[in-house]
Amino acid sequence: MSALDLVAIGTQIVLPVTLIAWLAFRPLSGGVGFLVQALATGLVLTTLLLIGVWMISPWWTPYLYLTVWFGIVLGGSRLRLRSRKHRDRSISSALGTLLFAVIGLLCLTLTTQAITGRWIPSGGTATAMRFPLGPGTYLVANGGANSRVNGHVMTLKPTTTRQADYRGQSYGVDLIKIDRLGLRAAGWRPERPAAYAIFGEPVFAPCSGAVIRVFDGQQDMPVPTTDTSRLEGNHVAIQCDGVIVLLAHLRQGSVRVAPGDRVASGAWIGNVGNSGQTTEPHLHIHVQRLPESGALLSGDPLFLTFDGHFPVRNERITIEGAEVSGG
Repeated sequence: MSALDLVAIGTQIVLPVTLIAWLAFRPLSGGVGFLVQALATGLVLTTLLLIGVWMISPWWTPYLYLTVWFGIVLGGSRLRLRSRKHRDRSISSALGTLLFAVIGLLCLTLTTQAITGRWIPSGGTATAMRFPLGPGTYLVANGGANSRVNGHVMTLKPTTTRQADYRGQSYGVDLIKIDRLGLRAAGWRPERPAAYAIFGEPVFAPCSGAVIRVFDGQQDMPVPTTDTSRLEGNHVAIQCDGVIVLLAHLRQGSVRVAPGDRVASGAWIGNVGNSGQTTEPHLHIHVQRLPESGALLSGDPLFLTFDGHFPVRNERITIEGAEVSGG
């Protein structure tokens, strides 16, 4: 079991279930203690909903947790109103209340930051792109304006040469495909890339322009092994209206274009794979400016929208023919 699995189990199963069970079966005594515990638990669940990457556990799991939490709070509040118990002044109750108050304030801060990251900052602009995948439902694993909802933002202010070489990806978007149950693969974390719904899906040019770089020489890695020799793996870079668009982690042998080719928006350029630095099959797309010097992917990053919609972590995008809807 990998470290990623342990993190997912801890933050998406053990932590929320423990907090909900604590609130349901061993809540802090006294009205104030119960209220603080209930609010803090709700804030933890909300933080996990917004910041956690709900890929292994289906996207609807945090909503289920919040529904159960709401039922417990509603029932517990009614019981306390009816019982009219005296206030618990014990040290243990006071410490428990203080602990949950601190947790609640921390999660309130994180939640506020995550909500802020769901919008393009004031004064910022976005480049409109066509959605690069075909019919189906997709989950945004990374996307948004800050690091709480988008892991790519870590390269915005690079501290190493390698980060500087990939600064253009700082507002990038990662997409996975899910089925009707919200599952992205047949199993917890299967090793075979082909077990993932998105693997092999056709990738379409999100804009019209000239292909300026392609690479198709990296193998698709077994999950969760990564290949850090070329982080973007097999990829296509297109220059569209003065910006560069990168589509990365493509399937080995699937790239259908060459440098110098002109492509129209919607042209089939390759297939989703699991090449490069990726822990499982997904499509990475980002928009950036052409750098004045240095590595091609070191240019200033730009926000992108899909048909006017700014994609943010854990949102679902459903494609029906040529239509795009976000949720």
